Amino acid sequence: MTYARAMQDLPLISPGELLGERGLVVIAPHPDDETLGCGGLLTWASRSNRSRHVVFLTSGERSHPTLDLAPIRRLEATIAAANLGLRPAHLNFLGLPDGGLLSLDDEARLCATQWLRCFAVQRSPCLIVVTADTDAHCDHQGAYALISEATQGLPGVEIMTYPVWSWLLPDKPLRVRGVRVDITEQRARKALAIEAYTSQLGRLALDVEGFTLPEELLRHVQSDTEVFLCPAL
Repeated sequence: MTYARAMQDLPLISPGELLGERGLVVIAPHPDDETLGCGGLLTWASRSNRSRHVVFLTSGERSHPTLDLAPIRRLEATIAAANLGLRPAHLNFLGLPDGGLLSLDDEARLCATQWLRCFAVQRSPCLIVVTADTDAHCDHQGAYALISEATQGLPGVEIMTYPVWSWLLPDKPLRVRGVRVDITEQRARKALAIEAYTSQLGRLALDVEGFTLPEELLRHVQSDTEVFLCPAL
């Protein structure tokens, strides 16, 4: 059984059942992760006037090595967020090095974790969702490690993960725990937000060597559900 199949067998709940009365904080290693993994839930939170925020750890500048991509991706993120019902005030860009979240020096790591801890305290009670540590990308694993360290022991803060690259894993891990969230009513807004990421969809004519999101991944994330996993114990 693939990881994707295992996740598709998880119990189905509504966005309201997942969040309860809490606010939502999405931690995105790169601009587009928040939309691919959580666009529907963010839309629901916006329409329900819930506290919601996205923290972009990097600007994803290394996906197109011959372009000055950071400002392009930050602009795409702002447009995508608007499609999900978020304003610029709901976004933070930390500007950490793309590809370097697992190898931050001690000072940079301390600054990042302290900032994230203060941010979480100010928004408690909240659900914080971050990329899955099973994602086959160093920054996705690094994001999970940073937020886990930053929120350790905080009351009123729950951490769950959302898969991005885990959808393409060939094998099922030992145990998959979590839920699927019904985003049928939010799916159209999520699709519009994904379209805002033209640099990741192969539509930047200036750089033929740039990264493009695989069609198989897009099929998984453009469904009627989003998956949120319980971190491994």
